[in-house]
Amino acid sequence: MAGIKRKEYLLYLANVRAEEQQAWDRGYRITRKSIEEIREEFQAKYGSIYYIKD
Repeated sequence: MAGIKRKEYLLYLANVRAEEQQAWDRGYRITRKSIEEIREEFQAKYGSIYYIKD
């Protein structure tokens, strides 16, 4: 059974991708982060990406 992803994680993921796109639009040729890198970064800062029901 797949868990429900936290909206904070989904917003974080969207923000990272938006920042990457803005950099590309400005002419910076950056290497985009993998989903795994973004997930690990989020977990290090905020904990699990999944909503845990009490």
